[in-house]
Amino acid sequence: MVVVVLPVAVTAQETTAETTTTTTTTTTAPPHTLPYFEQFEVEEWHDDWIDWRYDDDRNTQITRGYQENGLEVNIPPNERRGTGPLWKLPADVEEAWFRYRIRFDDFYPITSGKLPGFAAMPNFTARGCNPSTEAYPGWSARMLFEPSGFGDLEDGQIQVGYYTYYLDQAGTCGDFMLWDDGGVLGQDQWYCIEGRVQLNTPGSSNGVLEGWVDNELAFRQDGLAFRRASEDWLDVRTFWLDVYFGGSTIPNDRDLTMRIDDLAVSDTGRLGCPNRFRDDDGNQHEANIEWMFQREYIYGCDTELYCPTDKLSRAATAALLDRILDPPATSIDFFTDDDGQWAEAAMNRLAAVGILRGCGPGLACPTEPVTRGQFAALLKRTFGIPASDTDLFTDDETSIFEGDINSIAAIGITRGCTDAGDRYCPTHAVLRDQAATLLARTVQWWESN
Repeated sequence: MVVVVLPVAVTAQETTAETTTTTTTTTTAPPHTLPYFEQFEVEEWHDDWIDWRYDDDRNTQITRGYQENGLEVNIPPNERRGTGPLWKLPADVEEAWFRYRIRFDDFYPITSGKLPGFAAMPNFTARGCNPSTEAYPGWSARMLFEPSGFGDLEDGQIQVGYYTYYLDQAGTCGDFMLWDDGGVLGQDQWYCIEGRVQLNTPGSSNGVLEGWVDNELAFRQDGLAFRRASEDWLDVRTFWLDVYFGGSTIPNDRDLTMRIDDLAVSDTGRLGCPNRFRDDDGNQHEANIEWMFQREYIYGCDTELYCPTDKLSRAATAALLDRILDPPATSIDFFTDDDGQWAEAAMNRLAAVGILRGCGPGLACPTEPVTRGQFAALLKRTFGIPASDTDLFTDDETSIFEGDINSIAAIGITRGCTDAGDRYCPTHAVLRDQAATLLARTVQWWESN
């Protein structure tokens, strides 16, 4: 791994739960037990955290998360703190791991800042450009983010790493230890971040920092010294839920919004990043199901279930395409058989832009399964897939969707319904796992064109 150190991170019709947090201030808290899990399901999640402030209350809210609810954090213009409470670990922890899911929804910072991580700051040191001293020892290894488009990255790509106060740091402020290529995060996608700190034997330089993104090792640095020979009492004291802009004099000129969920802290080993759904393990479409979920294009049929072999309804298809395309709102009610139906608004939006044409005059047939032929037509209209004379399948010659099927086949979206690849099965219902793969391929084609 390359280490860069610079002186100076329900159902298919699930709806978003949006509430606001209540004002709660916690100034002290006892040590907790490990492992610790926080899913941010309730507004009072922070009651046993230390240093919860008014700004934290104002700049966070419970909203849709990775699992069910999660924590949205916003840093408003001209402000720096999004949130920053501390969770106190038990005594004598010298090696610890954390995990959390993170998603940048609208996060384009113009300078660097801090993200959650471990620390031991019994005094004012190891923060605010105050390094550890013999009189006031301390260390920290919070995560960091670089500005949007840092280096040769594209705008919206965020480089993450560790912001580390330790004994051999280059200056008075913490060192930037940037993670490898896996440490570059994009917008509008869930990522799983893991970190590990192993404190050094007091007086030696054998401390370790590691980091993973989506279960892949992205960083390792050993040979670190966090504490002196006389500082064996200095341990892993807190997990700091820090989302902070800068630390410099550069003002924040915009809203910065992210979400955090599925937080865990352990002192017995890595917690790992399990996949979102437990009923798609081993399914040939699993990778595409998970990829589409990470982008919040598809949801499950229950909290931990995707129901991959269920038939995809026309309502669910409309909801999927609506999330991806994000068409404008409309006041027109195009169909008479979807009144009060969970996907009614999505179906009307797609009808308004000419994508959804119904199953009959004034009818959407929301609960009927969508066929593979219909799905091909919807994909072609939604994503502007060009026509093609390529005829790959033998069983669509009489189908009204043959042209649409040929179009999606020509660019590799479908490979047919048989191993031989000579049949498409246009009248068969689309299954939920098949839909994930067809949509994942289509979105990837769409984004590259």
